[in-house]
Amino acid sequence: MEILKGDKLLSSAQCQVLRGIAIMGIFLHNFCHLLHGSNEENEFEFIAERASNMWRYWAGGNIDVFAPMQLFAFFGHYGVPIFLFLSGFGLVMKYERGGAPSRVGVCHFLGSHWLKLFKLMILGFVLTVITYLACGLSWHGWLEYLAQATMLSNIIPSLCDSQTPSPYWFFGVMVEVYVVYRLLIYPFHNKRQSVWRWLMPLLLVALVWLPQVFMEHHHKMLVYMRHNAAIAMLPFALGVLAARYGFPRLSRWVLAVVSVVSLLLLALFSLDYQLWLWIPVLVIAGSIAFVKFLEPYKGLCHTFLISPLRYLGVLSSMIFVVHSIPRMPIYVLVLKTHSGLMLVDYAWLALYVVLTLALAWLYKWIMGISTMAKPSYRKR
Repeated sequence: MEILKGDKLLSSAQCQVLRGIAIMGIFLHNFCHLLHGSNEENEFEFIAERASNMWRYWAGGNIDVFAPMQLFAFFGHYGVPIFLFLSGFGLVMKYERGGAPSRVGVCHFLGSHWLKLFKLMILGFVLTVITYLACGLSWHGWLEYLAQATMLSNIIPSLCDSQTPSPYWFFGVMVEVYVVYRLLIYPFHNKRQSVWRWLMPLLLVALVWLPQVFMEHHHKMLVYMRHNAAIAMLPFALGVLAARYGFPRLSRWVLAVVSVVSLLLLALFSLDYQLWLWIPVLVIAGSIAFVKFLEPYKGLCHTFLISPLRYLGVLSSMIFVVHSIPRMPIYVLVLKTHSGLMLVDYAWLALYVVLTLALAWLYKWIMGISTMAKPSYRKR
């Protein structure tokens, strides 16, 4: 059986499509879950009642015209594991493949990645702070401003419950991911240490991610862990292992089955705490299978599905930074007064999407980033 590795497993274009799927879920989720009447999600914690409400809506014959909003409200945040998988995949492709520097200094690696994240988020963060203050939203004080700006808020337990303004907690998680990769995963990439090349990522999953198994009834600890590396380690390690060892080529009908089965299991796994922890595996497997299944299609499928997702992927980092800016004014001035879901909410959702995409393009231009996104790794 042929093993696909590197860009044959996931090309740069396919990675962009996956980013498009991920960011679409995230920024639509962050709008839809604010709507009164939408099903609350289980992202940083697991509350059985929320899962039951979701199941009654989708399987109990209660589906209505607001189904797309309910879908993104409950499941959209699972775009995060896709980003984390691609981070692990991209780091291996960039630093461990042919053409990569023989050794990357610790200080240079961590400093350059921290600075890259800081440059990406700081302007968006300042604009978001101004927007939130204009909307009358308050914070804990100067400590939260400083912690958010330096990407350290996620390690402060008292800030994990509010994380205002979102989504900047995620930048702190990415800093932790870079530290883990450079200090504990990259040093064992040499082929002469083949056992540690696959064992170290698995050990990190066991040590960092697995303790969540015992945290079902420890709410505050679970929320804190999932604002840090615990939420990242499983999908990130899968990305590292996929880039290092590849995956067998699958036929298109198998890819179709994996996509559908992953979607069905996603709903079922959402009902049980222990299964819920493994949902990132389903999301990653299903998304990759879906993208690779669609790859040969041209025509309308490419024009109206693949291309839009790819362009969303190109803009994904910008969308992530700016999408809070139009969201909060719409919520505070309009949606907050609604007692339940209304058809007019779709009009506000459309306005939010248009404003977010426009701001993302403007932000991209301001930051001086080229029109076409650069690949996240070098080709072999």
